[in-house]
Amino acid sequence: MCQTPKNEAETAGFRRGRPVALSAEERRTEIFAALESIYEDAGLDGATMDCLAKRAAMSKRTLYSMFPSRTALLRAYLHQVGDDFIRPLTAEDRTLPIAERLERILSQRPRQQGCGLPLEVLRLIITETPAMRDVGRELVDRIIAVDHRIIADELDLGVARGEIVIEDTMQAAALLLDMIRPWPLESLLDPARLPTPLMMNERRSLAIRVFLNGFTTNRD
Repeated sequence: MCQTPKNEAETAGFRRGRPVALSAEERRTEIFAALESIYEDAGLDGATMDCLAKRAAMSKRTLYSMFPSRTALLRAYLHQVGDDFIRPLTAEDRTLPIAERLERILSQRPRQQGCGLPLEVLRLIITETPAMRDVGRELVDRIIAVDHRIIADELDLGVARGEIVIEDTMQAAALLLDMIRPWPLESLLDPARLPTPLMMNERRSLAIRVFLNGFTTNRD
């Protein structure tokens, strides 16, 4: 059964004041916003294409013309949020000391829940992965593996400049990301344990300090 939003004011943007015709990109934005809203309000039981069309204030025909299935929609959503997790620094930012570079590169995305996804979306992916392994594989390849590579590139730069000594920067990048991102199982089992933005900021700063203290250029 399609549930109504917990807070109608939060989703009024999906229903009122919309332009007569939306571009494809604008429709995608509204669909993804509706997707997150539904998962937050109704969980997996509300994650149907019918409810999504209603929440995004469009016909099912329009929705299916853009995404032929929920799997296709989820894959497109993962592609979009994956591009917004961690991005390479600009040339100007790469002139900063390594501690500042890591702080900047790891604080780009304001929402960092577990692996950076809303809990209900992460729960959906875990639920559907046994039947659709390519969705889970894409999450790993497009988000997690890319994050590791970007951090490793920054660590390679630190090694080249003599700021740190690391033999395997890919392994070190995986370690740093594990230190920063809390284990999502606790929050999946008990959403009340979801870290606040302040807790995540404090954890990130502490993780970077501990990480860099473990890789020093002093080898006396």
